[in-house]
Amino acid sequence: MKNKTPVKQIKTARRPFDEMAQYTNEELLQIFLSEELSSANQKKMIENFWRLVPDISLFALLYNSEKRQIFSDYPHLNRQFLACLELGRRVELAPHKIVGEIFGSRQIGEHLIHIQKSYRQERLTLLCLNTKNKIIFQKMIFKGGLNSATVHPREIFFEALRVSANKIMVTHNHPSGDVSPSQQDIQFTKRLKECGILMGIELLDHIITGTEAYYSFAEQHLI
Repeated sequence: MKNKTPVKQIKTARRPFDEMAQYTNEELLQIFLSEELSSANQKKMIENFWRLVPDISLFALLYNSEKRQIFSDYPHLNRQFLACLELGRRVELAPHKIVGEIFGSRQIGEHLIHIQKSYRQERLTLLCLNTKNKIIFQKMIFKGGLNSATVHPREIFFEALRVSANKIMVTHNHPSGDVSPSQQDIQFTKRLKECGILMGIELLDHIITGTEAYYSFAEQHLI
């Protein structure tokens, strides 16, 4: 939508990236131009932009020759601007990277033993899955003993929601090699399952690994 408000000077240097959505179209355009042009030239370029692009939704319909006229006095700005737009388009359309596929607790358990047996501290890792049980995202949530003081389900479900996961698995290692779950492990898993039910994100399993064995809450029918 065309922004007809007067060009104003805004502070652009230190706002966090995730707050960019709070800017107006004109402010975003000014941020793009601020490092290259004086205030007077910024105003001229912004006015020219809205003259050529009366509605931002119509930008994609412009011919290349029309796009090159937007910053006609600064060809390098045209190139940078179009590069930014193309990069944003690719980010928006990029599919989730498939990290792996889960066929069962035994398959993932044996794989996790190999990965986690060298860890000297306990590490809790989250695996986010889509509807086809393919891992689309994984992240280590914390290092240290598993208890309510160091980890909370909200940290896990924040990540799951961020990547639109349908299901999750969690795994952590016991450096001692004994894979028997502690009371804290059991309480944490129960709490995580209950939160998942409320949020519509299924907890498939919680797997504890040692140096040679693993323990699956799902295989033990505790999930």
